[in-house]
Amino acid sequence: MTTQNEIISRIRGSQARHRLRPEMVRGLCVPYYRRGEMAIPAFKMKQGGNPATDGKETSLKLMKNVCKLPVDFFFYDLEDASPDHTEYKSFARKFVVEVLNTTDFGSRIVAFRPNNIRTEYFEQDVLTVLTKAGDKLDAIVLPKTEHAEEVRDVIEIVRSILRLAGHSSNISIEVLIESPRAFLEADRIAALDGVSTLIFGAWDFARTTGAQVEAESWTKDLGYARQALPIVAAAHGKDAVDAVTGTLPIRPKMPEGISSEEYDYAITNGHALDAGKFGEGFVQQVMKRREALRLAETDALEARRNGYAAKWILHPDQIEPIQRAWTPTREKAMEALQLAAAYTKAAKHGSGAEVDGNRLADKAVVGTDWWNVIAGLRGNILTEDDITATGHTLKELERTVVTHD
Repeated sequence: MTTQNEIISRIRGSQARHRLRPEMVRGLCVPYYRRGEMAIPAFKMKQGGNPATDGKETSLKLMKNVCKLPVDFFFYDLEDASPDHTEYKSFARKFVVEVLNTTDFGSRIVAFRPNNIRTEYFEQDVLTVLTKAGDKLDAIVLPKTEHAEEVRDVIEIVRSILRLAGHSSNISIEVLIESPRAFLEADRIAALDGVSTLIFGAWDFARTTGAQVEAESWTKDLGYARQALPIVAAAHGKDAVDAVTGTLPIRPKMPEGISSEEYDYAITNGHALDAGKFGEGFVQQVMKRREALRLAETDALEARRNGYAAKWILHPDQIEPIQRAWTPTREKAMEALQLAAAYTKAAKHGSGAEVDGNRLADKAVVGTDWWNVIAGLRGNILTEDDITATGHTLKELERTVVTHD
């Protein structure tokens, strides 16, 4: 007959084993924070130009311009945004290395995207950039992935190149999920040590499944895959990054006879533009631009609600509306902090829930709002003084609302 002591021993043995596998939440194993990720072409040149001179001037100017943009994360793109031509790819690598070694990017997360491992370009992409500038990088964005084994090989190759070059940097791998096979492999990919993020590549995913990407409906049309990735990523303590929005907020050409001030106001603040003054075509383009910005913001807010950590950015004017989706107001961040503090206090006095407006705020509810506290601290919206004012330490608050012993 089993004794109580034997049962207790079994319980404690089980506890010890399972505590070695702690609860996983989004971003637990990600070494950086960002709300948006912007693609920057590594090669740009007017038709007929000389790549060594015209191409270099245009490309370096474009790549250095990222220092003027308030984006959290950017990557230099050697893949789709660079011409599929051996000579141009070679110049693009050289330009990326030069910019990485001569530019101060401040607190931005710096990455590059090589061509995928099955292409003729991959070898020189990783050898050139990682050997000569690997110590300047935080991440690699890996495209057209098909298998977890492929990602594992890339991780080992990257680490080997860095060691050989004498770089001590620890570069994370962000993996684009852009095909049915990659989607089915997403769990195994996210489980790999060295992978920080799964990125939803909606356009290539649609291309490989025969689907469509419509600006107004793609988030629902591709909803199954889009909603699955944050869950898969979070199961391994990783992040998911949402795909691009289907339309770009292109700035229309300034009409003749209009001042720069009038133009800036028209495209940013004007609502009832005078077609007689600006021209009907200009007014229509402004309206299309506003709609594109609205869609970017709507997509980002939905992605935030779905559990994504950030969203892909293609145009500078998308930065503000997209990153704002992950940036709570101070009022909202403080409400979440005060709710966490109230719950922590109640827990110490024998209560497992607090009434918050029309909600019964138990651990799950308070923990959901806690993401606004995290975002507030990371965005300097909340301060250490705000935490101290609750009468609890950050560790006490985190333990109460997020984790369990």
